Amino acid sequence: MKGIRLNMNSRLKVLTDDQVDMIHEASLRILERTGIRYDSEDARKRLLNAGAAAHPTRKGVITFPRPMVEDAIRKITHRNIFPARDRRWDIEYDGEHLFPYAGGGDPKIIDLQSGRPRPSTYEDVEMAARLGDALENNHLASSLVMANDVPPELLVLKTMEATLKNSGKAASGYAPNKETVDFLVKMWACVSGGVEELRKRPLFSLGGSPSSPLTFSNHNCDVLLRSVEQGIPFYVIPCPICGETGPVTLSGALAQQNAEQFGGIMLVQTITTSLPTVYSGRVCIMDPRSGRDLWGVPEEGLVSAALVQMARRYGMVSDTNGMSSDITRWDMQMGFEQMMTGLMPAMAGAESISGLGSGWEGASSLEMMVINNEVFNDIARIMRGIRVDEGGLAIDLIDKVGHMGNFLAEPHTMDNIRKGELRVSPLWDKRSSDRVAKEGFKPIQDTAKDHVRRLLQEHEPEPLDRDVESGVNQVIKEAAKVFLGRH
Repeated sequence: MKGIRLNMNSRLKVLTDDQVDMIHEASLRILERTGIRYDSEDARKRLLNAGAAAHPTRKGVITFPRPMVEDAIRKITHRNIFPARDRRWDIEYDGEHLFPYAGGGDPKIIDLQSGRPRPSTYEDVEMAARLGDALENNHLASSLVMANDVPPELLVLKTMEATLKNSGKAASGYAPNKETVDFLVKMWACVSGGVEELRKRPLFSLGGSPSSPLTFSNHNCDVLLRSVEQGIPFYVIPCPICGETGPVTLSGALAQQNAEQFGGIMLVQTITTSLPTVYSGRVCIMDPRSGRDLWGVPEEGLVSAALVQMARRYGMVSDTNGMSSDITRWDMQMGFEQMMTGLMPAMAGAESISGLGSGWEGASSLEMMVINNEVFNDIARIMRGIRVDEGGLAIDLIDKVGHMGNFLAEPHTMDNIRKGELRVSPLWDKRSSDRVAKEGFKPIQDTAKDHVRRLLQEHEPEPLDRDVESGVNQVIKEAAKVFLGRH
């Protein structure tokens, strides 16, 4: 499935090529001098065997000579396909399209009835997955919220179960331990027709964040290694917070996260270089007044665009954050923060942007998914740019209509409107003030709520075969027996 066409002729650059190289060089120096701490002995042994070195004074820290890092960069798989259960939604990262997707894993949801945040449930995960399956600009079934009404030991598995049963799109998630990775593989093998078929066509990916600064915990290493051993693509998602877990300077934070990114990629490469590899960079901004981490700020748009440029330097697929806001209510601030942080990485040429449905601290919203989907339709129009050719310039038509004429009746006008020259949104309220005074005002979140209800009622995802669904259910029972001791 093709995403939003990127404007290849005019990309936003917030860094010069020399500045990109300076950040790259800084990362190499960090990796060679300071190194990365790996709490896993297995991870350290693998990296030492691959050519890395133990830091002479810092326990558990591995340093990387420049040639090793440069060799790792050369080995990266540059163009990637992420298969989907419904093949129509296979994601092919070709460098020319953008594939947005929902933010992942919030513990709360904005209740569709009351409009207030509450802990999310299994049913919420089902609804979010089904809604995401219906939205044309949501390309990855990354769970919007978590199923908090199930035993904590099964939270990830039940969340993924609800997702795969309600969406045919490529799935993404995380795992708290390597045993959960094994059960996720068993679950998706039921869908694929076996473990070997899943290896050939992995229908889901996993991701995880190192502990900034420059540390991979035992959990990070275990889940990464087990995922890759099972043939499952793994996103390394660094996320230093400027001034807290990374330098307050944006370039310093970019250099640190770049080093962390390659600290994970080189660990992946101790097993294989054939899996899809994505540059999933994140940098979070600290609020100097409170220490709280912020996402809906101009610096977030800047670093997201910069991360796209770093990914391009390595020929990697760029996945970054966008559509971010720090507000806790529906208002103007939410709108401009989300557009600012979503448009900048898109204009820089990002191939993947997360964030649909986000907007509250620790909570997500079905209505916001619909709104963000529509914002990405606007961004798609912006990315398409301005058509400049004989038909677009319309010199002969201008001459024909002449002075004080009217273009409304000309076939050229409606022909080009039908082709999308002027975008008409089904969601945005463009009525005149007189009509609004007569017909009444409806807030955008209420209009979006109507769309949510309609889509949930009308949309049917690609169904699972009965034997596949039965197999998935059996995997959940096996997991409950292992994690909860149930028989």
